[in-house]
Amino acid sequence: MTGRLTFDAIVVGAGPAGVAAALTMARGGLNVIIIERGRFAGAKNLFGGVFYTHALADVLPDYWERKPPFERPVTEQGYWMLSPDSAIRVMHKSERYLKEPADAYTVLRARFDPWFAEQAAAAGALLITRTTVTQLLKDERGRVIGVDTDRPEGKVYAPVVIIAEGVNNLLTQQAGLIASDLPPKYVALAVKEYINLPAKDLQIRFGLSGPREGVAIDVFGDVTLGLPGTGFIYTDQSGISIGVGMLLDEFVTHRLRPYEVLERFKHHPVVRPYLEGGEVREYGAHLIPEMGYDRMPKLAGDGVMVAGDAAGMVDALHREGTNLAITAGKMAGETALAAHQAGDFSAAFLSRYRRNLEGTFVLQDMKQYRRMTDFLESSPQFMGTYVNLLNEAALRYFTAHGIPKRTMEHDILKMVRERRSFTGVAWDMLKLMRAMRG
Repeated sequence: MTGRLTFDAIVVGAGPAGVAAALTMARGGLNVIIIERGRFAGAKNLFGGVFYTHALADVLPDYWERKPPFERPVTEQGYWMLSPDSAIRVMHKSERYLKEPADAYTVLRARFDPWFAEQAAAAGALLITRTTVTQLLKDERGRVIGVDTDRPEGKVYAPVVIIAEGVNNLLTQQAGLIASDLPPKYVALAVKEYINLPAKDLQIRFGLSGPREGVAIDVFGDVTLGLPGTGFIYTDQSGISIGVGMLLDEFVTHRLRPYEVLERFKHHPVVRPYLEGGEVREYGAHLIPEMGYDRMPKLAGDGVMVAGDAAGMVDALHREGTNLAITAGKMAGETALAAHQAGDFSAAFLSRYRRNLEGTFVLQDMKQYRRMTDFLESSPQFMGTYVNLLNEAALRYFTAHGIPKRTMEHDILKMVRERRSFTGVAWDMLKLMRAMRG
């Protein structure tokens, strides 16, 4: 980039939020540039692997005809609760999941993100990769008017900048939308491996009839040593995505190495048979904001908006992030279009972006689960005591042969009282309900 470059809008980051914003604006006739620091869109992006199609359909109604590089449709999903040597599995499978296109697919970001960025480029957006935005440019009144990059003469100007930089929110701080970095207690670290397996073996192990079926499993309990966090196992076309996510605070406090936690999960006696003979093809780590609704940054300032992970738009309880990002990116793009039409890029005008989001699942869900991170931090028994208790109670129940069932029931109740009093259980359930009601 040489000389003074001017666009109608600048998007920082070619993840789902940034691309959705750029695509929306380009289709609306704006001259848009996306600046991405990776070698290609998706080069630095990582997530568990489940993608929800409703948000994509809102941005690209004809997405199915464009042949997105999905892996498998999710036709069975649910939860595993692991103790050190056991698992309770709660899974749901339905013929209703078999429609095409499905509601959810497993996805590998290194394949999906470039495809999504291509759709924005086809609509007229300019994608520049291998370029880092180093700072925001502001006028004498403090309004954002562009960005500076690490390229020679790399200043780029536009009346509106949409920040989709991810959890490392340096630009969001420069914009004055958030005061500082997130503390470790509100940032999770997820580590993931992609393990290659022949499709035939994959289907046999997970009970799949063919490539049009797939499984998504969220795992609690021993996967994170009973600490707040989750694991996951998702089936791809010819492999398995497996990973673990925990708050940074937990890794530091308990002196845990992320890759060792993942290795421990992979060698759990219930998990290990699914992975046997597989070859690790990819390892990655990704920071995830879990700040909650109350700690989100301001979403708009003079000449600037923020979307996706940079805005803390993650619903960890329901493994949702990309759909929140795409929906928010689309609405930020629509707000930029309206600002151009009105010739007004003030914070007051751009604040309609947040007002519009409040009418969607994005902010409504985040508001409902605003207390969930704090709840899990203050109630570690849900990932430890209760998961182990359920597994031991199930073992007692299913092996109560040759003894009176009343004795078995008394044994289970005694076990509950020893681990957690009935008053404690009632209080925990009340706290859980409060956390889930916002």
